[in-house]
Amino acid sequence: MPPILTLLTDFGYRDWYVAAVKGVILSRVPHATIVDIAHEVPPGDVEAAAFLLGAAARSFPPGTVHLAVVDPGVGSARRMLAVETPAAGGPSFFLAPDNGLLEPFFAAARIVSIERRDLFLDNPGNTFHGRDRFAPAAAFLLSGGHFDQLGPAVDDPVRLEVPPPLRSATRLSCRVAHVDRYGNLVTDLPSGWLPTDTAFRVTLGDAENTARRVGCYAELAPGEVGLLDGSLGTIELSLRGASLAEAWGVGRGDRIEIELELK
Repeated sequence: MPPILTLLTDFGYRDWYVAAVKGVILSRVPHATIVDIAHEVPPGDVEAAAFLLGAAARSFPPGTVHLAVVDPGVGSARRMLAVETPAAGGPSFFLAPDNGLLEPFFAAARIVSIERRDLFLDNPGNTFHGRDRFAPAAAFLLSGGHFDQLGPAVDDPVRLEVPPPLRSATRLSCRVAHVDRYGNLVTDLPSGWLPTDTAFRVTLGDAENTARRVGCYAELAPGEVGLLDGSLGTIELSLRGASLAEAWGVGRGDRIEIELELK
């Protein structure tokens, strides 16, 4: 199988940045397969990038190299990280700035600081580390380079401070982790936390909203709100035929309370 690289950035498509990163990779590893995860991450939105990378990476085979460049601190003293995650079929690798973007992968992982200057491109300016530093480091791994040779071990990566979901006997509290393009609210509440045989009320701020649990979107009537088991193993809220995020005025980071009506 040709080596696989995934690419996630906030570069957009109107500029030449994405093409330049791919060009460096293919110049060094011509047989690599490059898969775009997303390039329309809001500029500098590290948390959004972390969510998207965490959601997509689980679908790729062991050995994949994942390169994510959302880097508001480019050119500063911030570190560049490489992470090796263990798996039964072999490790996968993640490269990104040390700004919390790799938070979903730190558990049980090995982390190093990328400091192999001999790999870097010699270009004017210090504003495009995606092309000049991250891409060569990713190509090194794609071509069989050893992870430990990228730089020294790191035990204090920058972490994302995201409050976890909470539960008690009568209440669940979760967070909108992502709003997809359809306006669905993807929460961080594990699906298994919401009992299937218990009624509930959904509260957002001071507003109490009506929703029921369904198995798919088609079970909802037009204009009805439902809770579904999402594809990431968490609860999602959806409005049939429209954007729930717009209808409720909800964005990423808003908290949702679910009160269980125990029988």
